[in-house]
Amino acid sequence: MTEADDRPGPPELPDFVPPMLAKIGAPFDSDAHLFEIKWDGMRALTFTDPGRLRLYNRQRVALVERYPDLGFLAELPPGVVLDGEIVVTREGKPDFHLVMRRQHARSPMRIQSLARTLPATYIVFDLLYQDFTSIMGLPLAERRERLRRLVEAHPHEKLILSDGIVGHGRALFEQASDQGLEGIVGKRLDSKYLAGRRTDAWLKMKRAVVVHCAIIGFLPDGGDDFKSLVIALDDDGGELRSVGQVGSGIDAATRAELNRLLWQRLRDTPLVPSDADAKWVEPGLYCTVSYLERNPKGGLRAPVFLELVRES
Repeated sequence: MTEADDRPGPPELPDFVPPMLAKIGAPFDSDAHLFEIKWDGMRALTFTDPGRLRLYNRQRVALVERYPDLGFLAELPPGVVLDGEIVVTREGKPDFHLVMRRQHARSPMRIQSLARTLPATYIVFDLLYQDFTSIMGLPLAERRERLRRLVEAHPHEKLILSDGIVGHGRALFEQASDQGLEGIVGKRLDSKYLAGRRTDAWLKMKRAVVVHCAIIGFLPDGGDDFKSLVIALDDDGGELRSVGQVGSGIDAATRAELNRLLWQRLRDTPLVPSDADAKWVEPGLYCTVSYLERNPKGGLRAPVFLELVRES
């Protein structure tokens, strides 16, 4: 073996780093935490290899070709891994549905067109590698300071450092809610970056809207249980319309009561039009549901069952 064979190869970044995840929490204040906006977009990790840019979502789907307008990230120093969120804004606010339009584009012509009409912004909130070296074991406060210096040294209008404040989580959550944003995230300043793990070192606090819904049907699970409820809401004109299904948040006692009521109230057709492959029930059952927002077709995004309300 020659002396040259013993020399180390060029530095390399990992193929992928599973992003750290947050648990759900309620708004709180803490001087040990950094609070920042929860950006309603798509999680994306950036890798700057020598002469090549890589961009992945949480599922490790490559994104560079779908977001040519983020090609400027290749100008960052080699050996960097960033964690952030791709957002597309409408009237100054992140719009999740616009990001999904970008994400679902496939043809090169369509991708280029959307890059012009719906340009993406990369909001970065963590630095995982620098100079090809992992800094995930450093406290968040130090990683953030290094990230701030990196962004300031490579300014671009579409590269934004996610701003944050220490201590005042409740006030930031109220401001985010008043502006119609999704919520906030609280991160312990001393926390390491725990790749692929969901821990209470990061806590997400989401804004929710609570509505009173009519239960018009259910998706059966066998002959005596259900997977989810089909629900409906009054629209702006006072007409009842189906808004999708809700299955999360139903405890065992409520499920038992619902099963007793639903299977006794079967009817042949839905009370209002619905595309669901469901069993339909007579009117008179209601529930309260929380959700994040309405999708373009009027359905509820991320609905959670709160309470069963029966007509007296």
